[in-house]
Amino acid sequence: MMSTKAMGKIDICPRNLTELERASELLGCSSDEYGNNQYMCLPNAEKTSLFEFCFNGFMGMKEKGYCLEVSGGKLTTHSCVEFLFGCPNEPWKSHEFYKYPACQAINIRDKCYRLDPSCPTGYDKNNGTIVGVSEIKDPNVAIYCVLGAMIVLLVTLIVFLLWERTKLSKDYRDRHGKHENAQLMKQREVGVSENTDHISTHEEDFRGINVDGSQTFEEKVIVRSRKRNDTETSVESFVQDDGDELVSSASKAR
Repeated sequence: MMSTKAMGKIDICPRNLTELERASELLGCSSDEYGNNQYMCLPNAEKTSLFEFCFNGFMGMKEKGYCLEVSGGKLTTHSCVEFLFGCPNEPWKSHEFYKYPACQAINIRDKCYRLDPSCPTGYDKNNGTIVGVSEIKDPNVAIYCVLGAMIVLLVTLIVFLLWERTKLSKDYRDRHGKHENAQLMKQREVGVSENTDHISTHEEDFRGINVDGSQTFEEKVIVRSRKRNDTETSVESFVQDDGDELVSSASKAR
């Protein structure tokens, strides 16, 4: 049973514990044997108004997926599993009704819960709703915000890692290319030095050869070759003459 003496219509139900305690004090409600405040604010079963009252009984637990209503001086339940959001998703304490404002958001013109998908939308100044949907906080909003922030952070991290990887790869290719270019330049310098030494050697070989200054390099090579052949022939003749003299001397001695 509940005290009908303290029952009355109200436009807005308390939205937090502080407002509930203030309303309870004004209405003169007490607490049950477990210390739970007996103040309640619920819509009637017809969804034509909100009522506040002091419940004269034990403030027990209620099933998940149900809202509380008042009808004929008794508490009744109404399924809210089809609500867009705001329906209790776990067993809840009846004195904590203020935590589920979706259960007090009614459209008194169309006599329905505003978060019920079948309830018409719109606003009538003369027969408007008691609680606007904008005033109801989706309990999952915080979860959605956290998940959204984590996704954004993860995407940002992935993009940064890909950019850093590309940058490192480019730097490595640049350093490797510069190293290869340095090696090639060094090899070219060594080759040029060797060719210069080789040319210098040939030029030294041609020094002292009496040739016409207008001769080409090939002509100088031919002259040098002939000179060498003449020298080798003279040496062979000298050796042959010495050999003949030795043979003649040996014959006379005999």
